[in-house]
Amino acid sequence: MVQNLTVTVDDELWEEMRKHAEIRWSAVMKEAAKEKIKALKILEKLVKKTNLTEAEIEDFAVKLGKKISNRQ
Repeated sequence: MVQNLTVTVDDELWEEMRKHAEIRWSAVMKEAAKEKIKALKILEKLVKKTNLTEAEIEDFAVKLGKKISNRQ
């Protein structure tokens, strides 16, 4: 079965998206949702295996992401 999802974006984002009509934005949103679900599953596994809270793990992940981004 396939489900539909409606996404609301602000005018500024919409205008930028319209400049790139060649992109299938629904596919972009679908891929972003898949990546988020993957990250959430990893987070759930980490929470089960550690004494850290979910918030602490998320904070660590954000800090780690920033450090990795600064390297590139």
